Amino acid sequence: MTTSPSSRLLNTSELKRLAAADVFKGIFVVKSLIKKTDKNGRPYWEITVSDTAGDLGAKIWSDAGWWDRSNLELENKPDMLTDAQVMDLKGKTVGITGKVADFRGQLQYNFNGISLLNQSKFPPASFVAHSDVPLPVLLQRLESIIEGCGLEIRNFLKFVFSGERVRAFGDAPAAVSNHHAYAHGLLEHTLTVTECAKIIAAAYRDSYPSIDVDIVVAGALLHDLGKIESYSMSPTPEITLAGAVLDHIALGYSTYVRLAGEAGLSDSLRMQIGHILLSHHGQKEFGSPVLPATPEALIVSSADELDFRLFCWKDAVKDLAPNQDISLYHFAAQRRFWRTGGGEEKGEG
Repeated sequence: MTTSPSSRLLNTSELKRLAAADVFKGIFVVKSLIKKTDKNGRPYWEITVSDTAGDLGAKIWSDAGWWDRSNLELENKPDMLTDAQVMDLKGKTVGITGKVADFRGQLQYNFNGISLLNQSKFPPASFVAHSDVPLPVLLQRLESIIEGCGLEIRNFLKFVFSGERVRAFGDAPAAVSNHHAYAHGLLEHTLTVTECAKIIAAAYRDSYPSIDVDIVVAGALLHDLGKIESYSMSPTPEITLAGAVLDHIALGYSTYVRLAGEAGLSDSLRMQIGHILLSHHGQKEFGSPVLPATPEALIVSSADELDFRLFCWKDAVKDLAPNQDISLYHFAAQRRFWRTGGGEEKGEG
C-alpha cells in the first residue's frame, strides 16, 4: 500500500528515514544532474540534491514531469521545462515530489516531479549545508590559536590568514563529499585537527621534549591550505580544474613556499612546516609525496586522519533508524560503522 503524501516538506535527512513505497516532497538545490540511457534506449537521469541537512542521490525516469514554476504570477498549469532548461538546473533550487522504491534490497529514491522554482524567492544559498558552528566563532578560535604561538610563527600565520585568503578559507568546503563538504567546512576541519594535534603534542612532551608545539600548530593550520584553490561553493561544493588536475597538496605547498618567502620565514621552519604539508595524508597511496618523518608531522597526520574517520562515523550513523545499529558500507572509510549505546529502542532511563 502506498503511503499518502505528507503535507510537510522533508529534508534529505528525513527522506533517508523513509521506507519503501513512501512518497515525499521537498525543496533542494541540484548538486549534479547526469543524463543516461537505459537498456531499452529510454533516457533517465541520475541526480544528487542538497540541502542544509546533507546530500541525496536519486533517479529520474523518462515518465517524470519537468515543470517551470519560476514565475511567481503563474496561476495556470505550469509550462514544461525545455531540454536546455533541464540541463541548466545544476546549482538551482527545485521542488521535488517522489517515491521510495526497493531495488535489490536497497532503498532507491525516484523523483517523479521536478519543478524549477523562483530563485529569488528560494535562493540556492539558503538551501546549502554549512557548518553548525557560526563563522564568527570559528574565526575567533583561529585567532586564539594563532595568538598562542611564538613570535615568528605567530607573525607568519597572521600574514597567511589575512585579507582575501582568510575570507576564502572561511567560505570553502573541506571536500566535495565524504567529510566537511559544506560552507565553512575547511575552517571547521582545520581547527579541529589543530586543537586535537595540540593535545596530542602536549601529551607526548614529557617523553619527547623535542616536540615543537608551534610547528605542530602551524603545520595543522596550513595542512589543507591548497583547498582554497581546489574547491568552491557554486553554490554547492565543487572541485575546481586546478583541484582535479593538480590536487590540494601540490597547490597548498606551492602557495606555502611563496608565502613563506614573502614573509621571510627562516629556512629551518620553512622546511619543517613544509614537510607537514607534503606528508599529512600519511601514506603515498593516499596522495602524500613523502611519508611523515618527524614527530610533528606524525602528530598532524594522525589528527587529520582521526577527524576524517570520526566525521565519517557521524555521517554514516546519523540517519539510521532507531532499530538499526550498523551503517551501510562506507566506501571512503572502507568499513561499516557501529552506533553503540542502544538508543531509543532499548528504553533507557
